[in-house]
Amino acid sequence: MRLAALAIAFATLSGGVAACSSNSASPGGADSGADAGNVVSCDDPKEQTYAANMQQAGASSVFTFVLVSSDPAPPADDNNTWVVQLLDASGQPVTDATFKALATMPTMTHGTTPVTITSNGDGTYTFTPLYFFMAGVWQVAITASAPVGDGGSRKDTTSFYFCVAG
Repeated sequence: MRLAALAIAFATLSGGVAACSSNSASPGGADSGADAGNVVSCDDPKEQTYAANMQQAGASSVFTFVLVSSDPAPPADDNNTWVVQLLDASGQPVTDATFKALATMPTMTHGTTPVTITSNGDGTYTFTPLYFFMAGVWQVAITASAPVGDGGSRKDTTSFYFCVAG
């Protein structure tokens, strides 16, 4: 009886791990639909199609976040490097910002390694590594802060969502 219980537990665990390692996402950013039983899906309505220089307003409309480039492009399984430009409300580059970035896989509640953000001195910032270790939709949540002349600061957030092929 004990051996049968162990076999059932192993089969259950193995099935859960296999379901989490889907490779059905197509390189074009959409779920191929080839394996309808996959846990990982790229049918999230927040999913975006990557394009160099894509931009979006922050949640508070204080900043505009421009994803200047991704290496590789589009974002892919493994380590990625992004260059992000931060623009103020008048469209001017913000050169003195600080950032926090967190890459997660929302549907699986996976996080990943810390992201190092380096200023390039021209209002662009390099984010590395963005480590997407499996196929599915990944969210990169970004918070930017920048000082203002009176000693205060401006702060805004945004998220980019991409389907990463395995």
